[in-house]
Amino acid sequence: MLTRTHIRQARRALLLATLCGAILPASAFDIAQITNPIGRLARVFDSQLVKTEDRVEWLDNRVVTLAQHSEHPLKANLGFRGYRSKTGAPDPFVTLDLGADYPIEMVYLIPTQREFAEDTGIFPKRYTLEISKQADFGQRSVVFTTGNSPQLAPEGSPVPINAHDVGRYVRLTVHEGNPKGMLDLFGLSEIAVISQGNAVSLGAAVTSGGALDSPGIWNAAALTDGRTPLGMWENSVLTKGSIGDSVAVDATDPKVSWTIDLGDAAALDRLVLFPYQPDRSFDHSIFPDALTVQILTADGSEMEVSGEWNNAVPDASGMTPLVIPLGGKMAKAVRLTATRPYAMGEMKLQALSEIEVWSHGNNLAQGKLVTRTHAGSTAEVTSLTDNRTSQKQIIPVGIWLQQLHERGMIERELVMLRPIHRQLASESELNATWGSAVALGLTFLVPVFIVERRRLMSRDQIDNLRKRIASDLHDDIGSNLGSISLIARTARKDLVRLQGPEEVAEDLGEVESIARESSLAMRDIVWLLERRQDSIGDLVQRMRETAGRLLREINYTLECESTKTAAKLSLDAKRHLFLFYKEAIHNVLKHSQANKVTIRLWDQDDQLALEILDNGVGLPRNEKCSPAGVQKLEDRARVLDGLLQIASSKESGTQIRLFVKRAYLTANPSLA
Repeated sequence: MLTRTHIRQARRALLLATLCGAILPASAFDIAQITNPIGRLARVFDSQLVKTEDRVEWLDNRVVTLAQHSEHPLKANLGFRGYRSKTGAPDPFVTLDLGADYPIEMVYLIPTQREFAEDTGIFPKRYTLEISKQADFGQRSVVFTTGNSPQLAPEGSPVPINAHDVGRYVRLTVHEGNPKGMLDLFGLSEIAVISQGNAVSLGAAVTSGGALDSPGIWNAAALTDGRTPLGMWENSVLTKGSIGDSVAVDATDPKVSWTIDLGDAAALDRLVLFPYQPDRSFDHSIFPDALTVQILTADGSEMEVSGEWNNAVPDASGMTPLVIPLGGKMAKAVRLTATRPYAMGEMKLQALSEIEVWSHGNNLAQGKLVTRTHAGSTAEVTSLTDNRTSQKQIIPVGIWLQQLHERGMIERELVMLRPIHRQLASESELNATWGSAVALGLTFLVPVFIVERRRLMSRDQIDNLRKRIASDLHDDIGSNLGSISLIARTARKDLVRLQGPEEVAEDLGEVESIARESSLAMRDIVWLLERRQDSIGDLVQRMRETAGRLLREINYTLECESTKTAAKLSLDAKRHLFLFYKEAIHNVLKHSQANKVTIRLWDQDDQLALEILDNGVGLPRNEKCSPAGVQKLEDRARVLDGLLQIASSKESGTQIRLFVKRAYLTANPSLA
């Protein structure tokens, strides 16, 4: 009789056989390794092996639920290429006009297809992504920048960028591309802008600087056409039932029309057509070589909304949908007419797997009857609006891209974990063999006790060293600086009383000021070293003291709305957060000419948010019309892995916002 233990052991054996690809017959080797007594004993005492094994098992169970990541080469409209025309020329860029202001959640940068397996591609190495409500980007938010550190190639996976901003225009500026025959060459297959789960960038107008156009192959419009080498917007689970609609035609009457009655008239954004897959075993699809789209308006008149679409490569279909923008036209019915069929040998076919009609984030065609007309006869079709391709369930573009990104991360982690798991299993079994021969229990507990005791002693020594350094700084150097300040003040007063040279009095005043400021800076360093003041609440209190000292001549408020003030900060997080805050306050004093400053901390989802807002004249601009003097802020935000937003103008002053994941900040994640 099989017990749960036997079932678990067999499942682990099967998993290891699949993952490891054994040198000997895989199943026999891995099952023996897990089920033999030494292997079981090794897992009892090796927690790292168990954690690794459980992690691998969880990742494998998770990855099968995500959209599949596989590249399907395109034959036309591959995407966009840009380059720098000459040394010193402006950075190349692309700008998307979404047509209206949207609350933007995510922006995905999708790489171009690779020419071979080891191809690193031409994804930009350093770039900045900005969002604005204005076409000239007079006011904008920098939602992401790589800074001076080149990014690793994404290996075909979409690159997500958290935006959390409202805007109409999205601009990607490339600071460093790839030296492949020309300066800073870069390329992208698609830029997908996600708002409320919907891809609002499909069909968006694109302008560019430094474009390397090639008609029908590389062009700016291909960045928003929905066609990528990543395939169709579907999950990984095969579906049962209908696979679409396919009609065999002949040369005398090749036309086939599909008409969808939407009911009430609505403003239509786009039409999305998915290709037909005749066989799930092959990576092959069928799609009309030419088609036209007509709409029936509210008054009953028909209107052709696009010229005839023609396949750039006849009889060559791809694993990607076709997006046809409809421009917000009011209509109550849509007719799609396939005019030239797909040739499969001697057979000619007009076929589709799904038709979507989108209006304001809703697919109006879902569940509607489709009337097919061919050769004078009509038929009702339900398989074209069932939210399925020929193989799988269709999912929203935002979810699809998020799943592809997550799948890429999981697959890379599995590639790293599998050899580690094999090595841990072998080492643990060897250790268990030796340990069982020499009183395993005692020899295991003694080293553990020694290691743990040394760890605790080392931690106590580090704490004592921090306290001693803080005490020395405060008592010795702080006392010396205080003495210098006092001596300089006394000497200046004596010099004034004796009517000495004014220049010497001014120098003594400057010495006193420098000594006083150095003493205050020393106090900040001592506070940063103090472990007993490592909570968010302690940070807020220190921020109040600093604001009271630096903004004493400015009307300011500091509000803390966070409910996690008891959470402990790591030493690095505490240091970078406080220095970010001081740098922002110094910018206010140096540049803003403000008379009012508002400082606020609050919780936003799983992030801690910090805002510094003033009513001054804004930050000065550099030669690129970007805010100057914010490099240190950007460096601190990048170290904290945070999102930095800066809005600055002469009319409304400067707003600086920093969002940092609380789990990254806190020393105890359970309090995050």
